[in-house]
Order: sequence, then C-alpha cells, then structure tokens
Amino acid sequence: MLCKVIAPGAVGLSALLQSLQGTCQRAWMATETVALQDASQAAAAASTPTGQAVPTAAELEQQQQQQQRPQQLSSLQQQYLYQMPQTKQQAPQLPKFVPQAAEQQPLPILQALQLVQVPETVEAHVRLKVDPRRGDQMVRGAAVLPHSLGKPLRIAVFAEGAEADEARQAGADIVGSDELVAAVLESKGKGLDFNAVLATPDMMPRLVKLGRILGPKGLMPNPKMGTLTTQIAAAIADLRRGRVEFKMDRTGIVHAPLGRVTFDLKQLQANIGALTAALLAAKPEAIKGGLPKYVKSVHVCSSMGAAVPVEVSSLLAAMEAAAAVLARQASKQAAGEQA
Repeated sequence: MLCKVIAPGAVGLSALLQSLQGTCQRAWMATETVALQDASQAAAAASTPTGQAVPTAAELEQQQQQQQRPQQLSSLQQQYLYQMPQTKQQAPQLPKFVPQAAEQQPLPILQALQLVQVPETVEAHVRLKVDPRRGDQMVRGAAVLPHSLGKPLRIAVFAEGAEADEARQAGADIVGSDELVAAVLESKGKGLDFNAVLATPDMMPRLVKLGRILGPKGLMPNPKMGTLTTQIAAAIADLRRGRVEFKMDRTGIVHAPLGRVTFDLKQLQANIGALTAALLAAKPEAIKGGLPKYVKSVHVCSSMGAAVPVEVSSLLAAMEAAAAVLARQASKQAAGEQA
C-alpha cells in the first residue's frame, strides 16, 4: 500500500495535506529503494561466479548511495511530492522599526484634507476629552452640513392631520399614521422603502411597537436627534440639505462623514466646521472650557485611506466658514420665499 490512510481529526486541511504529502513521499522512496535492492541482488547473483560470497544488503545499500544520481521526476511527482524547498531560505532582513519615524505632525485642516482627497467618502474622527463610562458625559446629536453628502433620501413621516399635510407639502416621500405603522409591522423590517424617519410627538405611543424594527436600523425617531419634532417642514429641509447624526462610541470617539471626493476643500472645511459646532453644542455640562478642553484630537481620512491628524486650533476657522455658508444659504432661502 503506497500511502496509508490518515484519519482527519482536529487538524486543519493544510496540516492534513502536508502530513499526507510526507507519508506518500516516504512510501514512494521506500518502494523505490526495495525495488533497487532487489534488482541489485538479482544482478549480483547473476554476475557472481560460483564460490564467491554474495554481497549483503548493507553492502548493496552503500554501493547504491555511492552510485546514486539525481533521478528525473515526473511532473506529477514534482507537483505533489517536491513542492517544498529542501533547504530553509533566509528571511529578508527588514529595517528596524523606529517609533519616532512613524509619528505624524498635525496639519491645518486644509492641508490635511488635501492628503485624503481620493475617490471615496471623506470622514472625520474626533476624540473627545470625556469619560464614556459616565452617563452624564455621553455625546450625541446631529449636524446640518452646509453641503449635502449627496446621499439619496427617502423620508417617511409619521403624522396625521395638519402636520401630515405639512409633511407632504415639504416634500416627504411617505406620510401616514396608523396605516403606516401597520405596514411597517407587517414588513418586519424587510424591504422598507425609506432611509430616514420623522415623527410628531403625538405619534410616539403608537411607534413604540416599531422599536425592534426601526431601532437596529437607526431610524427610530428621537427628540435628541431632532427626528421627533413638531417642526416637520424644517426637519425635512435639514435632512435634504445634509443632516448627519453622530454618537460617541465606547472609546470616546465620534465618527462622521464629511463629503465626497467631488467636494472642493472649502466645502469640506465648511462641513467639518458645522460638525465641530454641533459637537460643541452637545458638550456635556461636566466639561468646562472651550474647544481645546473638549477635543483631544481630530483625524480626517478617506474610507479606505490612512488617517491624517488635524490641528485642533484650525477648526475655529472651519467653524467660521461653516457659519458664513449657512448664513448665505438662509438669506437665499428667505429671498426665494419672499419672491
């Protein structure tokens, strides 16, 4: 039997194949050795005159080792029996890692944004000087970005009466009350035709039963996020313009998108300024002081790129740029309504 059967146990497939490869190799070489010994003994017996001693097996093996030459292996043998090199290769010598060489100096926001402009989403990651273990220091809120992220929105509004009419006039995609609640319950969260939800406070008792469906998707209306409100038209306008929700994670970091690669640097600067202003507005009361006492570090990056540190002080100019853009947009909107 050329190869003994190896029963697979807890070892992985790679280890099993290596064991089988070694067993087959040893069995093949043992078979070849026995065949060569038999042939040598037969040849010696035929050529040895009568009366002379016949060489022993040990002597024949020694002669075989002295006369052995590299044999031509078939392609099948080369593929399955001799894949691994017979000698160990030296690993390449890598340069010694020096931690100081890997450190990056924070850059002004405009310079940092230039380094992450690749065809992906640009993100901001803000580490706050808060204790995420304390309930009174949780940071959560929403920022209205001056420049929309360009994400297509389908807005559903749970309202009735005059507020439902207001939602339809403001451009809501789906408006309903009890019938909309029943439709969401029947769907069990599958195939929902909306990705943003608003609701009026009087609808909240009926929305409790939707918590298991909308909650995991981040769609459950919440007064802290501005999605449970009586100002339905204004909330719809904020969503269309570029409203971004944020929530601090367990490590004290806030992650939020800033825009797309098609945005210019000024647009990205205004968006991160609006995010910074919203973070300051959501600052816990236990944290005293301004931006330097509240924000520990800021990094910007693309979705798949390396993070670039940002000078925290440069965010003040970004906040001013965001305020200027929002003021211009508000004046244009007011002028359009008057016209």
